[in-house]
Amino acid sequence: MLLALSSFGTAAIGIAGSLVGGAIAGTVSLLVARQARKAAERAWMRDSRRQIYDRFLTAAQRLLIALEARDETLEPAYTSFFEAYGTIQTVAELQVVEAARVYAYRLAELKQLVDGRSVLRPEHADQVAQLVRLARHGTVDAMRADLGLSGSARPQGAYNPFEGTELQQVFEARGR
Repeated sequence: MLLALSSFGTAAIGIAGSLVGGAIAGTVSLLVARQARKAAERAWMRDSRRQIYDRFLTAAQRLLIALEARDETLEPAYTSFFEAYGTIQTVAELQVVEAARVYAYRLAELKQLVDGRSVLRPEHADQVAQLVRLARHGTVDAMRADLGLSGSARPQGAYNPFEGTELQQVFEARGR
C-alpha cells in the first residue's frame, strides 16, 4: 500500500510539474509573440510613414514648382498636396503634423498670392516662397526625428552650393 501511495505521489508531482512547466512555457511564448507583434506593428508604421512622408514632400515640391511656374499643373498639384497633407494629419506624430501645418499654410498662402486673393501683396511672393522652403526644412527635420534619424537636414547659415569650387567666390560676390 505504501508503494502504491508513493507511485501516486510521484505521478501527481510529475503531472503538477508538467502543468507548471507548460504554463510557464505558454506564458513565455505569449509574451514573446506579443513583443514580436508589437515590433512588427512599429516597423510597419515606420515604413508606412516613410512612404507617406515621401508622398507629402514630393507633392509639396510639385506644388511649389507649379506655383512658381503659374502653369496648368497648379490645380492638380494643389489637390494632390492637400490629399497627402490630410494623410499626414492622420498618421504622423504631433510634431510632424505641426511642422507640416506651417508648410501647408505657407504653400496655401503662396497660392492665394498667385490667385490674387491673399491679404499679402504681390511683392511678398518671393519672401513667402523662401519661407515655404524654410518650412520644408522644419518638416523634414520633424519627420527625421519621428523616424529615429539624428541631426538636421537644414543648411546652416548662408549656404553656398559652390563651396570648394572655382565658383565659390563668384557666388558669394553676387550676394547670395
